[in-house]
Amino acid sequence: MTFLEALYGSQYYEIHQKGRDGNKGRHNGNLFLSAMVILLLVAVFLLAISVIPWFAQGATQVNNSTFGNSGKYAGRMLAIPIFAVVYILVAISVGNEANFKKHVEAFMEYPDEVKRKANARLLVPFCALLTLVFVLAVW
Repeated sequence: MTFLEALYGSQYYEIHQKGRDGNKGRHNGNLFLSAMVILLLVAVFLLAISVIPWFAQGATQVNNSTFGNSGKYAGRMLAIPIFAVVYILVAISVGNEANFKKHVEAFMEYPDEVKRKANARLLVPFCALLTLVFVLAVW
């Protein structure tokens, strides 16, 4: 089972079991994948700040000159547009309707025992990436 089969298939499966339209799983899957991409971008950014001194100085200067000393405002101003762009890119590429159906069909062919383990297959990389971001943010 691939990561995308686990992602889109498990979302479809859970929603469909509750008697609702399973195609809403595409939206949920796209949101989850977008969040993972954002976490990956943040991890790369934090790693660059940690490893490359001139990058850290430049990022600090840009933040201070643009948003003042508060990173809170910068986070608000950047998070929503960046998430929107990433979501749109995910929705028109990996998470389009044809790919969603292909991944769901492949997922539905797996036995129930494998289907139940799909969420663990999703959460392990997500939690690892989230932990990496926390470690890099503190470091």
